[in-house]
Amino acid sequence: MAKLDTNLDACQLSSDLLLRLRKIVRDSLRTTHGKNWEVTGIPAELREFLAQRQAREASINWNLSDSVDAIDFAGYVNLYDIISAAPHLLQRFLPLAPDAHMLRIRFLELDTILNRIAYARPISEADLGFLVSFEERLKRTTSAPPPAVEAEDAPRPFRADRAEPAAAANPPTAPRPTAAPQPPAAAPRPVAAVTEPEPEPAPEPGPAAEPAAPAAAPPPTAAPALAPQEIEAALKRGDSSTVLTAIYQEVTSIADGLWNGSVIAMQSRTWESVRESQWYRNHFVKLGLKPISDFFGLFDTAKEKMQAGTSRTDLQEFLKEHNFVQVLLALKDLFRHHVRR
Repeated sequence: MAKLDTNLDACQLSSDLLLRLRKIVRDSLRTTHGKNWEVTGIPAELREFLAQRQAREASINWNLSDSVDAIDFAGYVNLYDIISAAPHLLQRFLPLAPDAHMLRIRFLELDTILNRIAYARPISEADLGFLVSFEERLKRTTSAPPPAVEAEDAPRPFRADRAEPAAAANPPTAPRPTAAPQPPAAAPRPVAAVTEPEPEPAPEPGPAAEPAAPAAAPPPTAAPALAPQEIEAALKRGDSSTVLTAIYQEVTSIADGLWNGSVIAMQSRTWESVRESQWYRNHFVKLGLKPISDFFGLFDTAKEKMQAGTSRTDLQEFLKEHNFVQVLLALKDLFRHHVRR
């Protein structure tokens, strides 16, 4: 009886959450695209898929309301596809996850839970807790963003318009372009020039020179890809951290293409080297490398299916049937323990 109650609670939460997400996405697309929001706001392939769902239900349910639209037939995964195709929507939902990749995993988790409910499979307390916490975070996130999104869109043209008068009226904006190319030599000159007319702008050239340093910071954040010879050397000396870092880089580059159906041209060279190595045989059980094997097994099968002409929608159904979400979560846990990013 307790399991039935848990499933009923999960069904209520999941349904409410799906309806809330549909409303947010629909309202946003209507605001952005107007009357033709279904045509211009939903990717063509997905729109056709949702239209087929609607037609299938209409053929069975003669009392289907005329007021329904494509969004009424969108599941969690479909909603994410719409969100990811609309930058303003993606920015609105990004606070729900560390990045777009993890946001997609969250929606896949929601879809997996909904499928388990539909097939009357037991729902765990962890699943129920995830639904509750996601709903709470969604409420907090969507309560403020509508004005925030408008505020982001509105200032962009205004900043461009204000750039010209600001350069003439305010001295702080003038030193910024000169300070960036030659911070050491040019720094003293703008300070002297600014301090003569007004004492206040003098401290501002100092901060103006600071953005020049952060400008060079972004490149180091992306770890450089390891060369094949580095990977081979790491395998020979048993450097698990380096090997797993290389696999992590390859998994990250493949994961998006795997879900989006763009895997035909992708290669898994790192994995091909690793799986034939003595290091892999020695550490398979010790480090729990099965999720890596599962991921690349799905990759190989997906690649074969796409080469045979499988549609993106059918590929996604295949991935869901083979627990793609659980594999990604297991990989996330594995890399979190063994890879420094």
